[in-house]
Amino acid sequence: MNEEQERRRFFRIDDELVLSYRLVSDDEANRTSGLNDAENTLVSLASELEKMNEVSRIHLRQVEKESPEAARYFSFIEEKINLLAHHMMRESDELFLKTARPVNLSGSGVSFASDKELTVNSCIELKFILSPSLANITSLATIISCRPNDEKFTIAAEFTRLNDSDRDLLVRHVVKKQMNDIRGQSD
Repeated sequence: MNEEQERRRFFRIDDELVLSYRLVSDDEANRTSGLNDAENTLVSLASELEKMNEVSRIHLRQVEKESPEAARYFSFIEEKINLLAHHMMRESDELFLKTARPVNLSGSGVSFASDKELTVNSCIELKFILSPSLANITSLATIISCRPNDEKFTIAAEFTRLNDSDRDLLVRHVVKKQMNDIRGQSD
């Protein structure tokens, strides 16, 4: 499989994300076995809650068949937990204070506009928040292209260190967004 085919193995969508990045030296990228887990404890809470919500929706459908009132109650409790978690995250991370920006997103990478020119093959640490779940994903990525676009640069980055559960969460987000966009077009 050539490099272009490999990069296109995931669906791509246009989306808006809160996104930040920083350059990472080769030494830091090589010696970092994992991303800073202590720093991401609260924001990874949203990611974990989103994964748990996916599983609980399956069980909730079963409960709903047998006891619609119990299912409504469980849904209400789930909403309260999500509300508290989202409030905690918004209070704890400066990433939530940034505004969303247009991106092109897939399970293998992201493209976004930047004020700064980035060198092809350089390594960056990406942090972004998926909406509406507020799941936070942190990944190392390699710059695969940097093209001038008016007074900015269009950056394309390929994820090089993204854990499997975050990739699954990202792919589910892309599929959901794509389905919602298709539904919106047919209305």
